[in-house]
Amino acid sequence: MGLVRSVITQNVDSFHLKAHPAIPSVELHGYLRSLVCIQCHNHLARGDFQVSLSALNPFWQEFLEEMIAAGALDTENPDERKKRGLKTNPDGDVDLPNAPYSTFRYPACPRCLAHPPSLADGSTARVDIDRDGAWLPSSTAGVLKPAVVMFGESIPTAVKAVAEDAIDNASRILVIGSSLATYSAWRLVKRAKERNMCIGVLNLGGVRGEDSFFAGLAGENNGEGAVRCSESADKILPDLVRKLQLQGRQGSHM
Repeated sequence: MGLVRSVITQNVDSFHLKAHPAIPSVELHGYLRSLVCIQCHNHLARGDFQVSLSALNPFWQEFLEEMIAAGALDTENPDERKKRGLKTNPDGDVDLPNAPYSTFRYPACPRCLAHPPSLADGSTARVDIDRDGAWLPSSTAGVLKPAVVMFGESIPTAVKAVAEDAIDNASRILVIGSSLATYSAWRLVKRAKERNMCIGVLNLGGVRGEDSFFAGLAGENNGEGAVRCSESADKILPDLVRKLQLQGRQGSHM
């Protein structure tokens, strides 16, 4: 409908890139579709990494295949998953009693392995692997992590700049399904407020700093200046889209 110029998401599942490829998306907290080396910063596709993980950990691969065959991954219902052999904790972690965690192995960064980087003291890092290619603790580089911003980490400068540009080039901002608990997200809405932009918030429960976002509004505000709705997005957005589509059709006949 041409109403959304850009999207800033805290999700890390690449959903927005797939759902609306024509609308630019800023992935504020990174993404799970690849890994990044914490030393050389090289990216590795998640699919390639998973193939290596499976080869290095046949027990875990066998367990995954059993869960797929049982349909345990076809449902989000914890009780249904448990019936199919997969117990999920309230925080989403999978409970695997007697699992051989101590023997779990993972691959080294291929770039560090081929070209060991320099360390802060000027020495050359070492990347040791076993005969199967698994990273060894004697290494001083080659560690891969999901390409997401972990708690305590900072947003990359380039991502921060793109997110700020998205705010500065917008006429209004709509927050959907976020409490803005993380500073990286809250500061963007604060930036919009400082630029006197219209702010809409659609979220169940409280939102960090929301009183300041809606301060100073005229008493007769009818929703054009700001909107605060404490409802679920899946209840509100479908009707909103239908109404906007109807208005668009009516406008095309005028």
